[in-house]
Amino acid sequence: MSILIRFLKTLENKKLKIALTGAGGFIGKRFLQYNKDKFDLVPVSLRETNVEDINLADTDVIVHLAGKAHDMNPVPDQVFYQVNYTLTKQLAEKARLQGVTHFIYVSSTKVYGDEANGVLNERSHCLPTDAYGKSKLQAEEMVRHLSNTRFKVAVIRPPLVYGPGVKGNMIRLLDLANRNLPLPFGNTRNARSMVFVDNLVELINVIIRRQATGIFLAGDTEPISTDKLIGLIRKGLGKQQNLITVPIIIRNIIRMVKPALYTRLFGSYVLDNTVTNQALQFSPPFSTEFGIEQMVKWYKQDKPL
Repeated sequence: MSILIRFLKTLENKKLKIALTGAGGFIGKRFLQYNKDKFDLVPVSLRETNVEDINLADTDVIVHLAGKAHDMNPVPDQVFYQVNYTLTKQLAEKARLQGVTHFIYVSSTKVYGDEANGVLNERSHCLPTDAYGKSKLQAEEMVRHLSNTRFKVAVIRPPLVYGPGVKGNMIRLLDLANRNLPLPFGNTRNARSMVFVDNLVELINVIIRRQATGIFLAGDTEPISTDKLIGLIRKGLGKQQNLITVPIIIRNIIRMVKPALYTRLFGSYVLDNTVTNQALQFSPPFSTEFGIEQMVKWYKQDKPL
């Protein structure tokens, strides 16, 4: 009966009730703001509330954003597994038991590992190299195992997400670009896939509307090189690009001595989300240039230039 009621609700153009975990994070805050008039949104805190105490009986969709993010600082492996796998398992099992019909799990391209051997797509083999990626992949496999005709599951794998309110490595890059120093990123000739936060939110919305199931890749229309990214950031900051080219021999030394650093600075990591976009009849509505412009505008609000 509950499925029929929800179907009639959709036909009547009533707002779907969506439980959102991770509502206080970068993506979650934007999801709430962007969709405040589209859905009946209910933030769910897994930090402050035990899963067994959450009532999901009248919830149509869960968008599960909460998790322990990848961190440059040391974090015990068990923390990633407890938050990313165990809590997700408890939430998904509770949702299925209480009649939620659609569970959307926002995972990460870290399930593929840190390096892309060629272009990655939805069917590429997953080879996570750390506890974060491994815990995300285990959670993916678990929620997909729970999927059935009454409990539809969608998994989204976003690459680096950027936009107003961004944290982590992108903030470090913004701070670096904001300094009046020449930077060694000229002529990088690499390509890295990223996704503007509003493009990710729009992708989630399409999955909700279509009640889509399966694995989906998020991403902007085209990847971007490191030198172009920094050039666009500095343009938005009103600065000269001021990029110098590092000789190949120096890059090769960095690659041998600090391979992880080399990968972040000069390596390529490209996703092909053609299958995702075709299956959903979706095209990211915002350009990378626009997304970077919006991010830099936000950054400039409280940063000295």
